Amino acid sequence: MAAYSYSNGATATALFLIALLFVASNPLAHGQEELPMAGLSVSGSLCCTPTGNCPGRGVSGVPVSLNCNVLGVGVTVLGRGITNVNGIFNIYVPTVSGLILGLPIIPCVATVQLRLSPLVCPVLSTTTGLLTSALIPVGTVVNATSVVQNVGLIGFIKSIRI
Repeated sequence: MAAYSYSNGATATALFLIALLFVASNPLAHGQEELPMAGLSVSGSLCCTPTGNCPGRGVSGVPVSLNCNVLGVGVTVLGRGITNVNGIFNIYVPTVSGLILGLPIIPCVATVQLRLSPLVCPVLSTTTGLLTSALIPVGTVVNATSVVQNVGLIGFIKSIRI
């Protein structure tokens, strides 16, 4: 029969992790209210590459749409943004009834309509279709009255129209 011994540091660390897991999985204490989800903040970049993904030179002045699956409505455009001089865009959408936020999977995609001007990005000027990216949670902003979920792009995928 093997004997195991643990140092006090390892035991303390294990107990801390178990306590942290317990606190994170417990519902809010009695008398506290859950803060409402106030919206969705989407940030991303568009670069002049064959896929539209970075690294690469940012593409400015390009419209980006946020298309979400809203319960009872279907897929709809909830927000639009324009890339800045560095190819970066930010779209903020306040809470929409039927848009479920706070989950590991965001029911939205960011899209860019292709054919871009050859002056803006020659490599994306020869194809029609869409650049589409799923979204991934990257954090939350909590204030005294609400929560905003921050999300980023997973990466664009090109769908070509024939």
